[in-house]
Amino acid sequence: MDHVIRVVRGPSWPRIAPVVRILTFAGVAALGWATGAGLDLRVAESGGVYAHVVTGLLAVGLVASVQGIDLADARRHRSTVAVAVTVGVLVKAALIGGVMVAVYRDPAYLILGVAVAQIDPLSFAAIGKRGDMSSRARTVLAAWAAFDDPVTVLLTVYAVGWLTGATGHLGGFAGDLAVNLLLAGVAWALWRFSRRLPAGRPRTTFEYALLATVTALAVWQVLMLGLALVALFLRPLPDRVLDLMSRTALQLAVFALGLLLVPGIDVGAGIVLGTAAYTAQIVVGSLVAARFPRRDRHDIALGQQSGITAVLLALLLEQTLPGTVAIVAPAIITVNVLHALAGALPRDRPVPAAPPGPPPPEPAPATPPRPPGRSSPVQPVVKPVSTSALTRADKETRAS
Repeated sequence: MDHVIRVVRGPSWPRIAPVVRILTFAGVAALGWATGAGLDLRVAESGGVYAHVVTGLLAVGLVASVQGIDLADARRHRSTVAVAVTVGVLVKAALIGGVMVAVYRDPAYLILGVAVAQIDPLSFAAIGKRGDMSSRARTVLAAWAAFDDPVTVLLTVYAVGWLTGATGHLGGFAGDLAVNLLLAGVAWALWRFSRRLPAGRPRTTFEYALLATVTALAVWQVLMLGLALVALFLRPLPDRVLDLMSRTALQLAVFALGLLLVPGIDVGAGIVLGTAAYTAQIVVGSLVAARFPRRDRHDIALGQQSGITAVLLALLLEQTLPGTVAIVAPAIITVNVLHALAGALPRDRPVPAAPPGPPPPEPAPATPPRPPGRSSPVQPVVKPVSTSALTRADKETRAS
C-alpha cells in the first residue's frame, strides 16, 4: 500500500516580513521613547549634539543609497531621475501640504508637506531594495532618495523665510550650493590622483581615508549634496559592509526618532500627514514611471519611506512653527508602516514557460546534390516478357 506524505508549509518569509518590520520598528522606537522619558531628554529643544548625530546617520544612508545606483542605468534614465528629484518633489510637497491645509484650515500647515516629501535614503538603503526589484526601478529610487534632499532643504529655507518674513535666502542657498560643488570637485581631483597609486592596499587605504574625511566635513557643515556627488565615483566600501552599516544606522535612527516622542505627539495630524505623503508618492511615482513596465511602476509608486531627513527638517521648522516635531514624528511612523504593509501586496508573477512537449519530428535527409559536370547514373531498363515467349524459348532449348 502506497503511503502519501503531505508536506504542510508554514507562512513564507515575504508574508511575515512586514509584520516583523513593523514590530521591530515599534519596539526600537518605544525603547527610544522610554530612554528619553527616563532621562527626561528634550532633544528637540537641545538641538546641537542630537542634530549632528542625526546628520551622521543621514550621511551613512546617503553613501549607501548612492553606491546602490547603477551608473549605466542612471545614464539611460537620467531624464526620469531629473524629473523625479525636481518636479516630482515639488508636486509631492504641494499635494501633501494641500491635504493638510484642506483638513486643518491653516495655511501654515502647507509647510509640513516639505518635511516629508523626500524618500529617506537611509531607510531605502537598509530595507527599501526588494530582492526581485529590477535594476531600473532600484536605480530610479536610489537616485530619488539620494538627491531629493537638496530640493526639500531649499523649500524649507523658503518656507522659513515665508513664515518669518525674512529675505535673502536665495543668496544663502547659492553659496551653500557652491560649497557643496567645491567639496565634490576637490574630492574628485584627489580620487583621480588615487588612480595612479598601485592597486591593492595603498590605493584602498587612501580612498578609505578620503571618504572618511569627506563624510566628516559633510556632517560638520551639513553638505549632503556634496557627499552624495562624491559617492557617485568614490566607492571603496564593499556592498556587505555598506549593508551592515545602513541597517545598523537605521535602527539607531528609529531609536533617535523615539527620543522625539517624549514631549508628546499629535497622533491625528501625524496619521493624516503620513497618509498624505504615501498617497502623494503613489500619484507622482506612477506618473514619473509611466513608461516603465508595470512591475517597475509598482515598486516606484510604493517606494515612499520617511526617516532621518524628515527629522532634520522638522527640527529646523520647529524653531519657527512650534509643534512641527509632534506632527512629523508620528507621520514618519505612519509612512513606514504603510511601506511595510505595501511590501506584502501580491505582485505580478512572471509568465510561466510552456510545459515541454514531444520533440518535433526530425526532417527527412536531403538528397545530396549532384557533382557538377556529371549526369545521373543510367538505370537498367527492364521490359516485361510475355508468357508465350517464355514457352517458345523453353521448346527450343529442349529440341537442341
